[in-house]
Amino acid sequence: MQTFVSPIGFNTTSVTRSLLEYGIEDEDDVQLIRPATETDDDRAAEAVTDVKQLLQEIEPTITVTVETVPHDDFEAAVMICSNLLRTAAGDTVVSLSGGARDVLLPLTVATMAHEATVLTTLGYSDIDGQVREFGLPTVSTTVSDGALNTLRAVANTDSSVTLPQLASDLEAAKSTITRHISSLEDAEYVIARTEDRIKHVSITLSGQLYLTTVQA
Repeated sequence: MQTFVSPIGFNTTSVTRSLLEYGIEDEDDVQLIRPATETDDDRAAEAVTDVKQLLQEIEPTITVTVETVPHDDFEAAVMICSNLLRTAAGDTVVSLSGGARDVLLPLTVATMAHEATVLTTLGYSDIDGQVREFGLPTVSTTVSDGALNTLRAVANTDSSVTLPQLASDLEAAKSTITRHISSLEDAEYVIARTEDRIKHVSITLSGQLYLTTVQA
């Protein structure tokens, strides 16, 4: 089972195309998020009806529900979105496309907070109409000074660097660098892969953003 969470505006394309291209199945749950106060209630209700009809024509057992968030209380909106993600059943897929900014921004913040449990994040492009999966960065984990220095060394490489090379560059024991890399992997600041028994390390988007928050 999957739970799809998506904001919805008056244009339903960003919602339906994202869900259909990703793949929707029997008994999936679709949660549509809209502002509690709409500029045009009739068009909003019509958009929800259109999504329900299309999805249930494809899979009659799909459940479509609507959740509302206040447009004038950002913290409350974030917490409502957070609770939706926290209680979602099965694999959680978030579509960050369409809808009012009053909904999209709180949902984005909540998704970043729950990135460990959200299976994937989808985005519908207004430029080329393509649906793409992307990973939201997280910069909430603080690492030790030693791991931070190792992260900086990884960032200074063109693409990736081997663990032995890191130990040599930093004039540190291999066991120390191994420990640093392990903690950086846990924080999702680096990705490590092993080739011919040698570990290669590269920095992630989260790692790059984290460095911008701790630059001296």
